[in-house]
Amino acid sequence: MKRDFFATAEVSEEFWDDFDWVREHYGELEKQYKNMWVAIAEKKVVSYGKNLKEVEEEAEKLSGRKDILTIYVESGAAIY
Repeated sequence: MKRDFFATAEVSEEFWDDFDWVREHYGELEKQYKNMWVAIAEKKVVSYGKNLKEVEEEAEKLSGRKDILTIYVESGAAIY
């Protein structure tokens, strides 16, 4: 995916590095963090859990960054 697609967002280069890292390692995240919110900073998981707000707050405290990449890792078993 081209980064230009998200050009309207004001985020750091580190955010995009984390975005690329998640794309490469999603399978590993899926095994360990099914059905959880996961915050990534500096190409590693810094916080995870069921509550998005708590995950984001903890990640900001631990990383010192505001532009934390946060994703929901689905188990693949969801029915919509």
